Amino acid sequence: MIHQLRSAVEFASHLPRYNEIIRVLFKYGFADVLKLVALQRLMGFENAVLQTHETGLLAKPPEERLRLALEELGPTFIKFGQILSARRDLVNDAFYAELCKLQDGVPTFPGRQARGIFSEEIGVTVAQAFSEFDEEPLAGASIAQVHRAVTKEGEVVAVKVQRPDIQPIIERDLAIILDLAKFVDRHVPDIAVLNPVAVVSEFSETLMKELDFTNEAANAERFAKQFEGNENIRVPAVWREFSSDKVLTMGFMSGIGVSDAKALAENGIDPVALSERISVLIYQQVFEFGFFHGDPHPGNMTVLEGGAIGLYDYGMMGTFSPAFRASVANLIAGLAQKDHRQVMRSILEMSDEGIVPDADRMLRDVEEFSDQHLNQPLAEIRLGNVLNSLLDLLRRNHLRMKGSFYLGIKALSQVEGIGRALNPQLNFIVLGQPYAAKLIQDKYHPTQLFGLLKKLAAESVDFLEDFPYEFRAMWDRVRKGKLSIPLEHKIDPKGFEPLRVTLDSIANRLTNAILAASVLICSSILILSHIPPHIWGIPVIGLLGLIWGAIMCLRLVLSIWKHGGL
Repeated sequence: MIHQLRSAVEFASHLPRYNEIIRVLFKYGFADVLKLVALQRLMGFENAVLQTHETGLLAKPPEERLRLALEELGPTFIKFGQILSARRDLVNDAFYAELCKLQDGVPTFPGRQARGIFSEEIGVTVAQAFSEFDEEPLAGASIAQVHRAVTKEGEVVAVKVQRPDIQPIIERDLAIILDLAKFVDRHVPDIAVLNPVAVVSEFSETLMKELDFTNEAANAERFAKQFEGNENIRVPAVWREFSSDKVLTMGFMSGIGVSDAKALAENGIDPVALSERISVLIYQQVFEFGFFHGDPHPGNMTVLEGGAIGLYDYGMMGTFSPAFRASVANLIAGLAQKDHRQVMRSILEMSDEGIVPDADRMLRDVEEFSDQHLNQPLAEIRLGNVLNSLLDLLRRNHLRMKGSFYLGIKALSQVEGIGRALNPQLNFIVLGQPYAAKLIQDKYHPTQLFGLLKKLAAESVDFLEDFPYEFRAMWDRVRKGKLSIPLEHKIDPKGFEPLRVTLDSIANRLTNAILAASVLICSSILILSHIPPHIWGIPVIGLLGLIWGAIMCLRLVLSIWKHGGL
């Protein structure tokens, strides 16, 4: 009851903002999409006079109207569009192109307010912290603005200060967007299939992280550490003593815009070499470290003296686990070699589902995709276009990838675009092949295999310790008639006999797999113990065990393959 009352109070307090949002969406021609007339009646202001469409506004394409609407609705909606542009599974090329144009058209706030926020957050005044502090901000955005300052030691820094009272505004708008997503989920089937509630929840989590500048500071420090000693990239240092969750102070970097060809030429920077440096850096981020800049557009990049690349804004970062990196490498290698089955396996490994309803159809889609996009020299293939087209294949097969996958595609596409603007002859895919190949080779390195073997041995010991107790507990429940297993079964015309045969086959295979794994693990331990007698320096008993285990594994694989399991 208290929760319902609180929700009603919050809803009533949000009504003016709801009205404003509906007016803007109606103004730009999105009333039909959200069924705004029904929504107005639901909220009790159906008699309100909606602003009529501006002359000629509806003549604009819907993607442009959406961008204009988001810009008019303010910071939260601008950020929503910017983050949505990374989700190429949700937006097509036309909407993607417009969302990438979203600008933080928000006026800056006075420098004296920035001083006050700094003092409140850090505990010292600006005058105590810095010998200089520019009142006029260098840049302003929807969440924060940046001021140039000089420390007492003479270091030039950039002080990023969060906009006053921005957090409650964003929290209110996020609550409203979530309500709209729930409404759309219930009443607009064409959009409901995209799971709007989950998309908004993911967006909310991302945006709340961006509001906490300690996350960005940690990201910058981690990024700097992984490129420590690399002369091709510069990451500004974080001044922790002058940073908090609403203030971030970092080293100041000033250079040449990466898209300013004239200035690059005047400073003797070779655009071809620069394009290759930028390309190599993104491949290192994705494949070597698995931690990459999620928005490397020209505005977040500068060219420093000597040609080193400086990167700004570490609020949006992507992360790939080692297993996910290996799958991405296998995907790219499979595409390059036109190995359709490898491409399909890699996609399934990276998907949330892990399986596909119709494997044969997906394989045909992969073959068609390969024929359509990869029948040309590597130098002419645009990796960003290929990966973006791959998302259509995923949609057709009802597969959803992890969020960082889409962020990775965005980052690769942006860097490839920058590189080709500098050097139209850039062979982006060839530059990335060594990194993908190394990742695949490292996966099968003896050290990695031995580490995997030790991990399997440890997990098997844990399993053998827990299994007897858990089996006894389950058996007690069975004996006492207290074991319940929820089961759905579509009755076969032949009765339960096919189900019984299937279950027997599964049980036999599982038993054989456990026995084979146990034999291999025990044999490996015996080999490491060096128990005599030996042959070729290897304990005979361990060698015989390995051979026996290998035969059991081979027999199991042949059985599965024979029955169509591979």
